[in-house]
Amino acid sequence: MLPKKQNDAFNEFYKTARYNDILAPKTTLLLHIASAMALGCSP
Repeated sequence: MLPKKQNDAFNEFYKTARYNDILAPKTTLLLHIASAMALGCSP
């Protein structure tokens, strides 16, 4: 688990990237994959 400060920052980033009207769906998907890989999860 991440410390609370980092977890809150990641959750804010995730919500911003996930629920947007600006980024193309493909870009949103790539952000999800990159975020998961940065945290050590495999997609």
